Amino acid sequence: MAPHLTDLPLTPREQELVEAARRFAAEVIEPQAAIWEQKRQAIPRDVFRRYADAGFSGLEVPTELGGQGVSYLCKVRVAEVMAHTCFAATFALNNSQATAARLCREGTDDQKRRYLPRLLSGEIVSAPGITEPGGGSDATAMRTRATKVDGGWRIDGQKAWITNGAHADLLVLYAQTKEGAGARGIGSFFVDLHAIGVTRSQVYSLIGGAAIGTAELTFNDVFVPDADMVAAPGSAFKRAMTGITAARTHVAAMANGIVEECLSRAVDYAGKRTAFGAKLLDHQGLRWSLADVATELAASRLLTYHSACLIRQGEDAILAASQAKSFAAQMALRGVAACMQAMGAIGLKDDQPFGRHLAAARIAGYVDGTTEIQRDRIGLLLPKHFGRDRDKGAES
Repeated sequence: MAPHLTDLPLTPREQELVEAARRFAAEVIEPQAAIWEQKRQAIPRDVFRRYADAGFSGLEVPTELGGQGVSYLCKVRVAEVMAHTCFAATFALNNSQATAARLCREGTDDQKRRYLPRLLSGEIVSAPGITEPGGGSDATAMRTRATKVDGGWRIDGQKAWITNGAHADLLVLYAQTKEGAGARGIGSFFVDLHAIGVTRSQVYSLIGGAAIGTAELTFNDVFVPDADMVAAPGSAFKRAMTGITAARTHVAAMANGIVEECLSRAVDYAGKRTAFGAKLLDHQGLRWSLADVATELAASRLLTYHSACLIRQGEDAILAASQAKSFAAQMALRGVAACMQAMGAIGLKDDQPFGRHLAAARIAGYVDGTTEIQRDRIGLLLPKHFGRDRDKGAES
């Protein structure tokens, strides 16, 4: 069978991993997702352990280091199929395994020896630490300080909206090392969240996103040895932005996943339920509504996979990732709502996922840069990608 335009070029082994991820989500996440939402509960630590046991904590980690050694494209597709059951849980799990991949790319041999086996086994849960209270999407304005001392650094400050903050053992923390230096002064560090001076200030109760385990973390004179610096000032912020480009692509893929799940449920229901002597799907108004959802979903997947392929090839994906995330987040809001409407009052029941998927679609418009930030980023890149003079540099 010829590949569909909205398929990713995965190897047979990668396809097997995608199907394994689909089964994992159906068996482990789906039975508990509604409970986590109702109780406003972060996903339990045992889910991270089971995720690791299934081999998903090391998707991009080379096989010689204990991982799966698959492509970034496979990683994106795994996130997409898992999000069918729960966007929030998928987001949390994906963020933890991303640290292992980053460690392999950027970490020292000593850091890999100390952290990688525990990340791959699910013994420790990790998280990125960029956002601060009042900082939002403006990461360059961070106030958390790293002060150089003998043998290491002292960290003081506060981080907010930290994914997995409720459970995390290890944080990739970004801090300003030189006042007034902006992005050039930002360094990144591995921080043990059980160290003296670390406080979990608040765990957020989020509609549609409690499973993410988002929390505030406070750092008061926390010592970090030199051996736990991840990236020095001058390179840390650039690496963070590269990571955020990939993260935006993942968010787009997960938004596509929740819409595909909702559309599947709505089509099945509308194909069986009758009203006024005909199946709901035979009524033109509803049929056209779901047709629009299907069309927008196909377009969103193409944008997402285009961004993923650029990242896989090591090319500039900043514009593509912003376009994919912006479109997918807005598409998900419209698409989930339309599918929910097709279900009638059934869509409001707790045993249906539409309510939390709708809230998750809203979350997709916030994380890793709001929809407004994506539009601004796209706008700033217009001259480079669409201006009449964009090719003059290449011709000269």
